[in-house]
Amino acid sequence: MGPSSYSSIPLWVVAIGLFVGLLIAREIGKFLRDRRTAPVDGKDEDAFAMTSVLGLLALLIGFTFSIALSRYESRREIVVKEANAIGTTWLRMQLLDQPERARMEALLRQYVDARIEFGAARTSEEELRQYERTELLQTQLWTALMSVVAPFRDSPRASLLLSTTNDSIDLAAERFATRQAHIPPRILRMLAIFALLAAGMVGYERGTQRKATTLLFVLLTLAVTLVLDLDRPSTGLTNVPQQPMFDLKASMGPPDAAARVPAP
Repeated sequence: MGPSSYSSIPLWVVAIGLFVGLLIAREIGKFLRDRRTAPVDGKDEDAFAMTSVLGLLALLIGFTFSIALSRYESRREIVVKEANAIGTTWLRMQLLDQPERARMEALLRQYVDARIEFGAARTSEEELRQYERTELLQTQLWTALMSVVAPFRDSPRASLLLSTTNDSIDLAAERFATRQAHIPPRILRMLAIFALLAAGMVGYERGTQRKATTLLFVLLTLAVTLVLDLDRPSTGLTNVPQQPMFDLKASMGPPDAAARVPAP
């Protein structure tokens, strides 16, 4: 199961499917225990096996959560970096004379709007569509900037404008890449196998204690669901804060109607 396949499934469906799978695995374990005809003389060994499997499952969930949380933090930090880079570009636009300055500011406002909509995308398709819009605006912004700085392209002023604009473009690509980076599918498969195996061992050893084991499975499902939620920047419930971009847009002030350019 790859990232694109499981990300398209609603998170609540994944959670219910996992919980039902754990219950079925428990019943299979209990069934195998009930069918056992040999005398039960290895209870300590069975309990040790169940405890060991649960311990390994907890370790794997913790490891996977660490990966998901680290990538969530990377996505959050890059939003701040991109907002700072665009903000610096906005300030350096003040070095231009009118009417070039107003035209570049209008393009940069559209670019910020596109980046906000990219961050608010709730499906992978919408995310890709907004990134394609970003690339189109980047081309327009860069082409316009090259035209504006042509008369003084060898001056420090041109270098200041081009460097921060280039940084903003690079960070947009990096931000898209971080949103596409997911937990490796092999780790997710191992997590599912360990969870089902642990549920089977619990059913084999404690199949009659349904209330306690069901509560355990609820907690396991919640833990795994949280990991998957952090791994879904577009379709998950835990979204990366976009406040730095909103603050940047607010700092730009109201747009100048005379300087607006057609949206792509």
